[in-house]
Amino acid sequence: MQTEERWKNFLTRDDGNPVALARFLDVTNVDLGRAWVDASRHWIEDVGGQRIYVGDLDVVPGRSALSFNRLLVEEYPSREAAIEVLSRSSSREEIGLRDRLVLALNPRSRSSRRLTALVGKIVRGIRPIRVEEVPEAKYPKGVSSGGRSSDEAQVEAFYARDQWQRFTMVNLNGMRETAQYPVAESSSRSNHASGREAYGRYARNTAIEVFRRGGNFLWVAKPMTVLVGDSDHPLGRHWSEFVLVGWPSRMAFRHLIADDSFTRGVVHRDAGLDRSIAIPGTPWPEFSRYSL
Repeated sequence: MQTEERWKNFLTRDDGNPVALARFLDVTNVDLGRAWVDASRHWIEDVGGQRIYVGDLDVVPGRSALSFNRLLVEEYPSREAAIEVLSRSSSREEIGLRDRLVLALNPRSRSSRRLTALVGKIVRGIRPIRVEEVPEAKYPKGVSSGGRSSDEAQVEAFYARDQWQRFTMVNLNGMRETAQYPVAESSSRSNHASGREAYGRYARNTAIEVFRRGGNFLWVAKPMTVLVGDSDHPLGRHWSEFVLVGWPSRMAFRHLIADDSFTRGVVHRDAGLDRSIAIPGTPWPEFSRYSL
């Protein structure tokens, strides 16, 4: 389907609600890419939108799902406003890109984000955990980046970055219709659970542990469609949830997944998810904060 046709279909399904764009970019010319980020901010603000996040992503050669090196997230008051900004973008070459994929999403409300941040601060204040270095030798490689898409190459890319610098984790989750627990874990309750219910059990437990280590769920949205790029790309598949999690450091994340309180909940995550992709990244300084 051509880009213009996608945009037309997107507009005809307008439900009157705010929308968001997640731009995955493969930037080859850093100067042109930065100039475009600066210029396009004004276009977004002109239509009443807001750019809420910019960050660099870990890249793993040979992995199409991990081939983009930058992520931008923007919110708009309407689909029309989002398409207006998209239509002003120049060709890939003119803005220093080799490739790009733009997803349209239905974001959770800003009040929901503020409430999550407040709960996180309260939990952190009451039950903080002091993060200490987790030696690589003790790091559970099998759950390297908290996502079922992880492999040795992604682990190496993760370790190549500054482990004490603030970072974000981009999570794309695809829920099962019905949870699939191992036989040993089955019970009357789990046998009748949906994938979302099973994943919710994992998420509730994990959220507390994330908060205790200074992390926060910065932004959550439901992906709707691909507006620009290859719809067959792994990131362009049908996803149930897009979650951007902020961390004070990669070491804090390592500290979490090495803890028994986290590993006990993984069975619920695996039962609830049909597939997932987790992409670590580093926020730009102006977007490096506890809440968006």
